[in-house]
Amino acid sequence: MKLSRSTLLSLLIASPAFVHPSRPQAQAIQNPPQPQFVATPPAGSMIVYVSDFDLDVVYAKPTQRPVPRRRPPVNSSNSSGSPGTAPKSTPGASTPPASQTPVAPDSLSKETPADRANALVNAMSENLIRALRQAGYDARRLLGGAALPKLGLRILGVFAEADERNRARRLLVGGEPVAPKMLLFVGVNNLTRPEQSLYELANPPANDPRHGPVITVTSYAPAARFELGRDPSGEELQEIATQIAANLTALVNANRLSLPQ
Repeated sequence: MKLSRSTLLSLLIASPAFVHPSRPQAQAIQNPPQPQFVATPPAGSMIVYVSDFDLDVVYAKPTQRPVPRRRPPVNSSNSSGSPGTAPKSTPGASTPPASQTPVAPDSLSKETPADRANALVNAMSENLIRALRQAGYDARRLLGGAALPKLGLRILGVFAEADERNRARRLLVGGEPVAPKMLLFVGVNNLTRPEQSLYELANPPANDPRHGPVITVTSYAPAARFELGRDPSGEELQEIATQIAANLTALVNANRLSLPQ
């Protein structure tokens, strides 16, 4: 896992979404240097909403399952070999009854790309909410389609992957992976300000059925970039969630006066 920490801190602290509008620009030059904030949990119970991170899914077309053929019942009392009766047994061979005949696994019981996508999104949200609560925040999950609250902070993200031209594309679960790693971009919004998008779709879109759309991470919102495995473990997601919570605390401490409590 790699994190561009220096870039993240500069984006977080310099972001217009968290700079207090009444603070004079020359104040940093006139006043003596202030002691650096320590990354401790914020005072009070600040509400932080976690939106489910974005990704795309390949939905396979349903296939028609063949109707299983039932064998005729075996009549063990008749061994004449006449039509409609069971054949004579051969020494060393056995024919299992119909109830013990092996059945091919049901294709519908296999894990689908949608199942994998839901598991990844749920695991990331749950780990992130747990890490935020341990850091002292009132963390709540914001499900897709729900109206944005008017107060608090919002964490949003997008799973991505690199294509052959090293462009970031929104992750397509069930597509053809190119790079051995996935990318994760995470941003923070102040809900008292106008909504700021974390990324935009490329124009022209450069459609490719093997991958999701090309995206460009915007510079309007604080953002961090992570790398993780194609099939991340629980420990890897937990480590990323802990780092996101720590970065958020550094951001809150650096912009305490401009953030709602």
